[in-house]
Amino acid sequence: MVARDGKPMRHFTKPILLVLVLFSLQACGTTVNPGQRGVRWNPLTGGLTTETLKSGFYWRAPWSQIYLYNVQWRSYTETVEALSSDHLPVILKTVIVMRPIPDEVYFLAQNIGSDFYPRIAKPELLAAVRSTVSHYPMVTVLEHGSEILSKVEAVVAEKLKGRHLQVASVAMADIELAQAFPDALEGKQTKKPAKEPKEFELVMARRDRN
Repeated sequence: MVARDGKPMRHFTKPILLVLVLFSLQACGTTVNPGQRGVRWNPLTGGLTTETLKSGFYWRAPWSQIYLYNVQWRSYTETVEALSSDHLPVILKTVIVMRPIPDEVYFLAQNIGSDFYPRIAKPELLAAVRSTVSHYPMVTVLEHGSEILSKVEAVVAEKLKGRHLQVASVAMADIELAQAFPDALEGKQTKKPAKEPKEFELVMARRDRN
């Protein structure tokens, strides 16, 4: 920049350069907040580094990256449709509380990735709920709700063992039986009279043979 008297305005240029340098340095750094863990990725050194980064500010090269993982306990809600042991529909709204194991974030990033819940945890939760409910008659699901949830939690925790994820609890937020049960009961009642004439015909046929 040049002043009106023709002399360069160096006192304006220096602050501008300083601001540009600060912005470029900030762009080459990542802050890991409390409740997070970070892992470095550098294509020049083979990808992920094994060091797990705790909270703080970390410099990085422009071509590298720091991936952040939330390691706080988080809840995930799923509505699961299952069949009871008597083949009647049960709809359960379940809540699972879980998190990545903080000291194993590197292995989680290397083997699974940040989409660990939809890829790994959710399918195991749905499968555990459906499998467990299938051992109970529909009318006893509410009565044995705590028992069912304990079994689901144990199954999911076992399935996620070694996958760098930790389960705190599985709870039931809601359960729907009222809509399905009357329809199923009505269906059974309408089928019952149709069975009785067949049984009567069989009895009469046996008598005729004798």
